[in-house]
Amino acid sequence: MQVDRSANGGFGTQTVQLARARVVDLPDDAPTIVVLNGEPGENGRSRVAAVAAGLSPAVRQHFAVVTVDLMGSGGSEPVDCLSNHDAGTLTSLGVDPTEPSAAAALADLSRSLTFECGDVAGAELSLLNSTMAADDLDALRSALGTQTLTLIGRGFGATLGAVYADRYPGRVGAAVLDAPADPLDAPDVRWAGIAVAAERALDTFAAQCPTFAGGCPLGADPRAQIQLAVATLDAVPGSFPGSGTTNGGSVLLALLLRLGDPAGWPNLAKALAAAAAGDGQQIDNLLRDSLGLSGQSDWLGAAIIYACNDASLRISPDQLSAAVDKIRQEAPLLGPYALGLVAVCSSWPAPENALGTVTATGAAPILLTAAVEDPIAPYGSVQSLAGQLGSARLISWQSGHHGSYPGSSCITTAVDNYLLQGELPAVGSLCPP
Repeated sequence: MQVDRSANGGFGTQTVQLARARVVDLPDDAPTIVVLNGEPGENGRSRVAAVAAGLSPAVRQHFAVVTVDLMGSGGSEPVDCLSNHDAGTLTSLGVDPTEPSAAAALADLSRSLTFECGDVAGAELSLLNSTMAADDLDALRSALGTQTLTLIGRGFGATLGAVYADRYPGRVGAAVLDAPADPLDAPDVRWAGIAVAAERALDTFAAQCPTFAGGCPLGADPRAQIQLAVATLDAVPGSFPGSGTTNGGSVLLALLLRLGDPAGWPNLAKALAAAAAGDGQQIDNLLRDSLGLSGQSDWLGAAIIYACNDASLRISPDQLSAAVDKIRQEAPLLGPYALGLVAVCSSWPAPENALGTVTATGAAPILLTAAVEDPIAPYGSVQSLAGQLGSARLISWQSGHHGSYPGSSCITTAVDNYLLQGELPAVGSLCPP
């Protein structure tokens, strides 16, 4: 699909690639649903079959499924600027970003990403953002020959869906936004919320560890063993912040990425136990898998670009220090590290279109879904977004999973009824665990 960006400050016509999948015997003229699952490029056109398989049977039997490589990701003129060195630095940042060596590693990483991505993308670097991606989605809608767009988004994809609805409210047919972030939140606010939610999830993880098959590999005090894992890997020779060697920061990053998947907690516990004994290989494996660094996908660079270009905050060392001091009370283990991730964008150029409040005034009804204890998409932020979107209805799940559809049968039924029959769940609907 060709997209002309010249009217929006871009440089001519560019290509956005997509793929479509449908079940056997689904008519050629079946309606289409666009699925934006995860970060830019994480589940693009090459993963269309897997994405379609992850939808409910009722949705697959009714819609042809389309996935898209957003501009700068996958096959759509990708900006491949995340070097192996920068990826190694990112996965081995320091535990406390206010300590000199950790702060230096963050500053070096931010400068390196800025220069390398700027070299690859050139003058269009700042145009790779959610606002422009929303425009591309409307070009996709037009290419599909439909007056309105029907979509499902999760995580970043859900946030992008909200931006699309705000930018093109009259062209929303139906939208399911699963575990979105609130575009109004500045990055420091967002990461503080994630840290607090993840710290609560860590308490649940520790409490449930004895119930894992074979018992808890972290012993009687899982939190103490996790702190030991952080300290032990930080003491390995050569594991200074940004070294590329698995360290204490790697442990914290693995927790932030993996606590939203309770089904994977037994493997996470084993990796943490190995780290406490001085072996960081399992933690490294989890990180590479979670961040698409295992060779099966390559989306992390695009995710960083979009995150930096969507936010106006370029946090200073003094601002970061104040934010870290504030978060220590609520999230003593994960808070400082999480706030440090905001500094990855500190050297980035000013954004063209930073995100803010979205209202989607005049849009058709929109369905938001959220897990109450989601450690990656904090529930309060989803509630805030639901309050901004004038036509939104929120249905919640008593769970700590990241994302609710189709993990909850109750949520799945509500999504199916909404997409297939136009029925919204009752106000305040809460699904059981």
